[in-house]
Amino acid sequence: MLAYVKTDRNDKNRQSFHCAWCGIFITDSGQLFRINGADSHSFVNPSGVQCNFRTFHHCENVIVHHDLYFEHSWFSGFGWRFLMCARCLHHLGWKYDRGNEHMDIHGFFGVLQEAVESVSADDGT
Repeated sequence: MLAYVKTDRNDKNRQSFHCAWCGIFITDSGQLFRINGADSHSFVNPSGVQCNFRTFHHCENVIVHHDLYFEHSWFSGFGWRFLMCARCLHHLGWKYDRGNEHMDIHGFFGVLQEAVESVSADDGT
């Protein structure tokens, strides 16, 4: 069973996440939410590549690929689409969409940790 909890962060501790290649804003820590008890995940894809990512409710300045795949999904009941930066087109992770209209959540984003740089509110952002 898939369980999720939206995580709200205190504004003074909020971090924003920007594309590691071009610097455009992608999301912030107020959008983090937990899936199966965590907002950080680590899986190995079918090609043997380790994928470390965090899950978010919403992302901006992204392009979500049209094709939805259910094969090799790391989250039961959800298909995935490639997620790319809208400015530089680098791969950022995946958009997960529900495969069943009776599920509680519609979808979420899995953003690769190495694809974004975090900036704290104390850094002037």
